[in-house]
Amino acid sequence: MGRRAGKLGNSKEAVKSLFIDHYDRMYLLARIMLHDDEESRDVVSDVFASIVTNGIEVKADTAQTFLLTCVRNKCLKIVRSKQVRQRASRLLQQDESVEMMPAEEQTDRLSEVLDYSRQELTPQTLRVFQMRYQHRKTYAEIAEELGISEAAVYKHLAQALTKIKNHFNP
Repeated sequence: MGRRAGKLGNSKEAVKSLFIDHYDRMYLLARIMLHDDEESRDVVSDVFASIVTNGIEVKADTAQTFLLTCVRNKCLKIVRSKQVRQRASRLLQQDESVEMMPAEEQTDRLSEVLDYSRQELTPQTLRVFQMRYQHRKTYAEIAEELGISEAAVYKHLAQALTKIKNHFNP
């Protein structure tokens, strides 16, 4: 039985043979996906280490597909992990830029916004604004209750928020 038809097994010689035959393709795939030489070498090494430590039997006729799939999956895991870390980092940066106000100041600020809204918004815009932010109703619920379209609800809210933002954050 030739090497291509049977199992290579997971002996040192078999793994060495797999390494010699497939390393270049595996490394190239990892390099394309990760854009990092060191990380790509680590991925390929991890795949071979996993074969040895887990006693994985690799069939000669499917070795290339199996090894490239392992590399691809490991690279995808790394890419996903990086994306999660980047998103978390961006959120933390945004969070740090937000000023924390004591509760009393927040309550005072909210009262100011409500007073301003009652004085400066039209009755219909004020009603839509209150239904959305005080009563936590959806656009559809507001539209149905007031007999207007959801687009009109959106326009009233946009108008209210623009006026409030311009007044409090000129």
